[in-house]
Amino acid sequence: MRIPLSWLKEYIDLTLSPGEIAKILTMAGLEVDGYETIGASFSGIVVGRVLEAEKHPNADKLTVATVTDGSQTYQVVCGAPNCRKGLKTAFALLGATLQDEGKEFKIKKTKIRGVESSGMLCSGAELGLSDEQDGIMELPEELPEGMSLSDIYADTIFEISLTPNLGHCASVIGVARELAAAIGSALRYPAISLKEAAQSVEESVQVEVVDKDACPRYTCCVIKDVKVGPSPDWLKQRLEKCGIRSVNNVVDVTNYVLLEMGHPLHAFDYDQIEGQRLLIKKAQEGEAFETLDGKVRALQSSHLMICDAKKPIAIAGVMGGMNSEVSEQTHHIALESAYFDPVSIRKTSKQLGLQTDASKRFERGTDPNQLTTSLNRAAMLIRELAGGHIQAGEIDIKAKDFPEAVIHCRLARINRMLGTFLSRGEVEDIFKRLGFGTHWDGQDRCAVRVPTYRVDLKEEIDLVEEVARLYGYDNIPRQGGAYHSSSLPPAPIYVFEKEVQARLIAEGLQEFLTCDLIGPSLINIVQDYSMPPESVVSVVNPTSIEQSILRTSLLPGLLQVVKYNIDHQNHHIGGFEIGRIHFKDGNQYKEQSVAGIILTGKSSPHHWDIKSHDYDFYDLKGIVENIFNELGIPQPVFKNLGIETFHSGRQASVFVNSLEIGSIGEIHPAIQRRLDVSQRILFGEFNLHDLMQMAKRREKTEPLAIYPGSERDWTFTITDKVSFDVILDAIKSQQSQLLERVSLLDIYRSDKLSPGYQNMTLRFTYRDPSKTIAQDVVEAEHQRLLAEVVNRLGEALKS
Repeated sequence: MRIPLSWLKEYIDLTLSPGEIAKILTMAGLEVDGYETIGASFSGIVVGRVLEAEKHPNADKLTVATVTDGSQTYQVVCGAPNCRKGLKTAFALLGATLQDEGKEFKIKKTKIRGVESSGMLCSGAELGLSDEQDGIMELPEELPEGMSLSDIYADTIFEISLTPNLGHCASVIGVARELAAAIGSALRYPAISLKEAAQSVEESVQVEVVDKDACPRYTCCVIKDVKVGPSPDWLKQRLEKCGIRSVNNVVDVTNYVLLEMGHPLHAFDYDQIEGQRLLIKKAQEGEAFETLDGKVRALQSSHLMICDAKKPIAIAGVMGGMNSEVSEQTHHIALESAYFDPVSIRKTSKQLGLQTDASKRFERGTDPNQLTTSLNRAAMLIRELAGGHIQAGEIDIKAKDFPEAVIHCRLARINRMLGTFLSRGEVEDIFKRLGFGTHWDGQDRCAVRVPTYRVDLKEEIDLVEEVARLYGYDNIPRQGGAYHSSSLPPAPIYVFEKEVQARLIAEGLQEFLTCDLIGPSLINIVQDYSMPPESVVSVVNPTSIEQSILRTSLLPGLLQVVKYNIDHQNHHIGGFEIGRIHFKDGNQYKEQSVAGIILTGKSSPHHWDIKSHDYDFYDLKGIVENIFNELGIPQPVFKNLGIETFHSGRQASVFVNSLEIGSIGEIHPAIQRRLDVSQRILFGEFNLHDLMQMAKRREKTEPLAIYPGSERDWTFTITDKVSFDVILDAIKSQQSQLLERVSLLDIYRSDKLSPGYQNMTLRFTYRDPSKTIAQDVVEAEHQRLLAEVVNRLGEALKS
């Protein structure tokens, strides 16, 4: 929300700097994201009047203008189509400075097509005051010639982010009210004075509220004989500074009052209202309705509509319709100010995918007792800017009264919650600055009367927060709290997660944290076949389509991390995440703790002593084996089960004692293409609940071997269809008291070998734990093992 400082100053006396105002508002709960100064990017620009405008003798599209700044006249060559005699516009004197794409330049005397030009006539875009660049600025007649435009247009714009509970601050007066309360200043409200015609509004329009639950209060008035046209410059400026485009004087007034007072209004073309009747009722299911944005929308029976005698003319609280739009052909208007049920508006806005400035405010809750004030303010301004006659009186239909809420609050409770020693007078002063009424019982208890615009205050604790905001969080003393340790032991899975986290960090991996919520686009990219579609859990009321599904794997989020980093020129990633996945098992919703590992790019991209290489499947497998070894998990078994998310030949499902606890592999090239990532990506994911059951506590140290061992190498030729696991199983199946370890030293593939065959070299380490082993014993044991293994592998070996 954009709030101009000049507008704030109309309601509150301010001598504070923008920085001080931003800090005060932020500490009061209205977070100021930043502020910018507009109109300060130029100097030497004044109000000028075009005295004469003649065609350039040497150019068809140029005009030679005689311009005055009130004291002197100047000859200026201008290319704007709207340069004409009598126009007041922005005139850059010689020596004036402007900004062009961040660069400053000065206005100098020059010749254009042979005609001397002393100055420049400027558009709003050239001065950074608006987006209009089709012609030079057209300034109001009341501005004196020679007046500096910096004095007129310079302003500070605050960008404020409001949380949903601060709907009462979604206006200039709302912000001014909070600022006045924070600094203890008085607040001025705009004066409202109506001059009404003799004819009564009841003679011009009839209103019936059919659905009083969705519309507890509805007010309107009728203004006849208006002249719709462009808004005056001051109104356009106000709207543009707040980020709203000017439409016409009537529509601009409704937007102006919305920004000023925070209550949405809507103007209808009175002549387009069939039968001069307004009905507030629910729509018919499937009914088509064209809104002001030019889109035809299918309505549902739950949507509240404003209708005339024959048709709907507006979606209540959201957007009006094209069939009742105020245009230059409009002569009479009906002006609406209503209070709608926030839940009804929120559902309608969500279902239609249509969020407007009006719906945002209605969703947060508006003040039902402010309707007539906003209505009268808008009617007064329309009459001033568009003329017309305001019909006497107003239509006001209320289903109930809206009394101020009374919340009981205890002084002792406030001080206990905040750790303060505030007196009754201090708390009463805070409530008074906020506009709350108070009645004390003579002791500790106070009945606080809360204005109806504060829909966020419901209980005593809310009033405690209000005291904290106005007293100042910086003023609340910081005290060391008493430490109370829990008698409950930590959750085993939490402890295990921390242990796995420490092991993964020790492997040189960086920890990532991604959101549990993902969208269909990520699901489509990944095409995770590990869970069927019926297991996916959808969010009931998602904030956006890209956060509408609970993840069933860590892979989508980590792939998003990889894509983002590669797009930002970071191509080397080694990381992990520990988090929850969610899925539906029958009628039950479940979540599990899992660990994911992601690798891409080079393992050591910038090291003077280590030769860099791209991460591959065996880097990932090595990390997994190291982690399992540190956690005391028995030797895992790796099997290729053909998971479609991974490359068909570079993947493995990981088993421990016949239990599948995870999978690793290289992401399938098709997924990489959908991500538009050319480098290979390695991913592994493991169920921590299963890993925890398999993990065994080991001694921190193991005794070193006392006696030396002996090594033997064996090189053999074998078909490449036999995996290394099969060879290891053949060796381990032979009972040997001396064999300590078998290691793979080398794999050799060459065109010189027979097709489909490869050479492998294994190293056997033998050791006797009780004595130094004799060479002849080693040799005999080695030959025995080789004979048994050759016999078992059979035809796979090539003699």
